[in-house]
Amino acid sequence: MWKKIAIAGGVCAAIAGIGTAAMATSGSSITSGSPTSSSTAAPKGHAAAKDRGAKALKHALHAQWVTKSKDNTFVTHDAIRGTVTAVSATSITVQAEDKKSETFIVNGATSVRIRTNGKGAKGTISQVHSGDKALVIGTGTTTLTAAGIVDGAK
Repeated sequence: MWKKIAIAGGVCAAIAGIGTAAMATSGSSITSGSPTSSSTAAPKGHAAAKDRGAKALKHALHAQWVTKSKDNTFVTHDAIRGTVTAVSATSITVQAEDKKSETFIVNGATSVRIRTNGKGAKGTISQVHSGDKALVIGTGTTTLTAAGIVDGAK
């Protein structure tokens, strides 16, 4: 699951990078302050993109992206963050703040994490309830299968 979250972060980083490049070519300017020491300087390169991606991902309500697997097939990934509107042993439905809903199949391969007090612990789908805030990441085109669920995600 964490590999897929890392991919999501990379996608967001790429999107943030494209936005920065578009702004640079549009003639917009960003003024920078005086140079700082290396210990307080802003991250550069990959680290900066990762920071932008992480910030963008924290605010994303839902997303879809496609990757290419090692066997050269395309894999569609979906993610949604919002309120659990329905949950059972075999499925979960989450509605984002903008009212978009997605339903994912839950199976034995689905990783469930329960966040309390800012810390996450391994959990089960039976610990997830309607009304909870959650992040669900999964794959599929017509039918989505949850790879990971984080209950208590903000």
